[in-house]
Amino acid sequence: MPIINKSQVAQRLNFKKVGRVLAVGTLFAATFAGYEGFVSNASAATPASASCSRGGNARWNVCGYDTSYAFRRVHLDFCGQSPTRAETAAFNAVRSNDRNAKALISTTLDQCLKSNYWIGKDGVVWNQGVPKIGPTSSIKAGTNAGAIPLADFEWDFNLFTYANSGDRDVRDLLRAQYFVARAYDKPNDFRILTEEEVSKSRGAVGQPIPPERRVGMITTHWNVVLNTMFTAIPRTTAAAAYRNYLGYNLAKMQGLHPVDGEPRDYDNKGVEAPVCAGCHSTIDPLTYPFTRYNGISGGGTYVATRLNGFVSTDGADVKNAPEAGVIFGQSVKDLVEWGKVAANSEDFSKNVARDYWKLLVGREPNERDQVEYTAMWRGLMAPAQYNYRVEKMLHGMVMTNAYGQP
Repeated sequence: MPIINKSQVAQRLNFKKVGRVLAVGTLFAATFAGYEGFVSNASAATPASASCSRGGNARWNVCGYDTSYAFRRVHLDFCGQSPTRAETAAFNAVRSNDRNAKALISTTLDQCLKSNYWIGKDGVVWNQGVPKIGPTSSIKAGTNAGAIPLADFEWDFNLFTYANSGDRDVRDLLRAQYFVARAYDKPNDFRILTEEEVSKSRGAVGQPIPPERRVGMITTHWNVVLNTMFTAIPRTTAAAAYRNYLGYNLAKMQGLHPVDGEPRDYDNKGVEAPVCAGCHSTIDPLTYPFTRYNGISGGGTYVATRLNGFVSTDGADVKNAPEAGVIFGQSVKDLVEWGKVAANSEDFSKNVARDYWKLLVGREPNERDQVEYTAMWRGLMAPAQYNYRVEKMLHGMVMTNAYGQP
């Protein structure tokens, strides 16, 4: 695929053959009717230079936000198909008025956000959850169970999709103490389950953690089975939550907030060694609130005295590891409080906005994107703007130059 910058576009606009490229989730290069040529999104947010001018017969306005281009993108990105002739005609009837054109883009987005392509099982939002949930068919329980059924990730996908759609608070990814059922043939048909309904699912297909100890996605049966497994002090579980929902990869030395007096080598893993202590002074206090949640051993339950069962393998001091911890330099008494601090942080909102930015713009926010990207995550936190509603933020995102400038 040729990648062309804006300075090269004018040289390519007099080709007669139609060209179209769509790389889902990573790159959208404009569709040209009557022209061949591909425009890279790598420069989409670049402000137009004083010398930028639109060619007289060019379909797209490469010098700024192009409503025709954005209208087509919304159909492709959110509905999974090009606009029909009738839809295109309706848009063409209003596109000369920028305000009316953008209103129709917004209306189209509302319709597409309810589509099976966007919100349904295996849809776009569902697939946004895949890297965070880590579905593994071999250990799946329930429907289409694997060879060694240990837990069912359907609960996780339902909760993830629910919190990322509709008029719902995305912070529930780290705060929810409920579970959700949905009818897969009706993509918007979500229902919060009663505790009686949740309790009817037992064993590998159940959710044994009591509601007052649940912390959204990070205490589901699937998550603790997949990450905690048989570990006393489950650093992997904490690191995964830190990476998936706050955007920091501790393996890359990101998000380090050393805590005085840490680490303490409660489990005889050698974390006090100089080569290890730098990272573990953050990761260990970040992990302590996870230590009361069982993984595979213990059946995914919460047990206040859980660490007593690891004395024979990890040493007598392991039982002294605290449940209280520290995140972003703030002390928390348990994992429920950990989740609230994390969900209310700027880092959480930045990560949510970045996930959708990468999906729709096709890249990590770069230096040229910072004004628009910052407006997205700050707007997500602002009660008077997006108020932690992802769909409201998406309405703002499709109006950015990064999205709508060819």
